[in-house]
Amino acid sequence: MMLAQTLQPTGLTLDKEALGWVAAQPEAPLSDAPVPAPHGAAWGVLLLGLLISPKEPKETKRR
Repeated sequence: MMLAQTLQPTGLTLDKEALGWVAAQPEAPLSDAPVPAPHGAAWGVLLLGLLISPKEPKETKRR
């Protein structure tokens, strides 16, 4: 016994002209995605982090 599936066409049809117009449109050069940047209090936190960060050790002179 072999199983077969028959597809019935639905009411959905594609307009070739509209589909061609959509496909021909260029992509946007830039997106509106948010760019990570510090705002307001974040600048203070960054500055505080720089001020309290450990300094590089200095070389000592040996005699």
